[in-house]
Amino acid sequence: MYLGFGAAALLLSLTALWPLGGPVSSSLSFLPSWIVGEAPLHVAAGFVAATVGFGFAGVFGSWPGWVGLALTAVAWAGLAAQFVSGLRSRRHYETALVEAGRIAPDWRWRVQDTRRVVVLLPLRPKGVQRLRNIAYAGHAGHAAHAGHARHAAHAGHAAHAGHAHLLDLYRKAGPGGTTAAPVLLYFHGGAWTIGDKREQGIPVLEHLAERGYVCVTANYSLSPKARWPRHVLDCKLALAWVKRHVAEYGGDPGLVFVAGGSAGGHLAALLALTANDPAWQPGFEDEDTRVAGCIPLYGVYDFVDADRIGNPNLISILERRVFERVATAEAFVEASPIARIGESAPPFLVVHGRNDVLVPVATARAFVSALRTRSTQPVGYAELPLAQHAFDNFWSPRTVHLAHAVEQFTSGIAEIRAAEREVGR
Repeated sequence: MYLGFGAAALLLSLTALWPLGGPVSSSLSFLPSWIVGEAPLHVAAGFVAATVGFGFAGVFGSWPGWVGLALTAVAWAGLAAQFVSGLRSRRHYETALVEAGRIAPDWRWRVQDTRRVVVLLPLRPKGVQRLRNIAYAGHAGHAAHAGHARHAAHAGHAAHAGHAHLLDLYRKAGPGGTTAAPVLLYFHGGAWTIGDKREQGIPVLEHLAERGYVCVTANYSLSPKARWPRHVLDCKLALAWVKRHVAEYGGDPGLVFVAGGSAGGHLAALLALTANDPAWQPGFEDEDTRVAGCIPLYGVYDFVDADRIGNPNLISILERRVFERVATAEAFVEASPIARIGESAPPFLVVHGRNDVLVPVATARAFVSALRTRSTQPVGYAELPLAQHAFDNFWSPRTVHLAHAVEQFTSGIAEIRAAEREVGR
């Protein structure tokens, strides 16, 4: 029996190191490689506990037990490689920060970071306050969806106030600082069809809130009930709400950064690249939707995917569940962040895992290349070895370094903005 356990342990370890791609195999390999890749210490501890239990059962009295132990030892080596890779991810973030302009990376691993990696799951720090379920659409939201329905047949049904138009706000508890804090607005992923503001991005949001930032995570309408572009219009409304109201919570409306993971990365990038475009703000054209910077994580940037470098299931999902069935090729191009890049693009910090089987890393490489070609603003790119899709949902070493990197990226831009204002006086 322990021989079978050792074989299964080795298979899990190898799957995390070399996950299978392809339309079917990627879906099967994602979950085990995601968990094993981001929680290698915990999986290794489970293997140790199982080995001790098998040892007391006497499995090492015959050769199958020893073969099983050898297989488990190789699995442990694979888990160690994953953990070391996570620790070393810092240098990839550092390179990205240097690429992003005059931003010198500077952070240290703290005792608190070790505690978080051991606990693994995000637990809100005592010094962070969370304000839940704030409505962000209101009258502007109804006007936006009604306005878009008048101008685009694929706008979908009229919006309704409810769960889709709620946001949570995180900030440091106690008296605020003497200056307004930077703001991070985050959108969850889930293939535009599932997900919730409480489920993704929380480690980074809590870290920044603990450091004095004001952080917001917002829901948005989901398919198939909602059809494109309802998703991005909701996100635009959330951004408009933040710009109008975040000062009431201690945030700086002139220093709002937008981020997201997977589908949320797509939405964040599209928001950043369509700032103040009235075509994307029907009913609230006068709202300021500019952002100071964008941090898309393992996002989707090209809905056309003419080179077939992206997820092979993507076009099918978009056609069947996200867009109207009569969606035109032009609609797919308009919804692709890579097609919206211009000189007015804000600074970007793009992060993607090299082992991502749901959104292959080649999509991020193409997007970053286009940004660096067309944009005049800094672009940093961190490509993380052995990292899987959605790696930042756990407090893994990669996530610890990501939290510090996002802080460095945003604070660096804040310092640049402050210096520019001083020069302009």
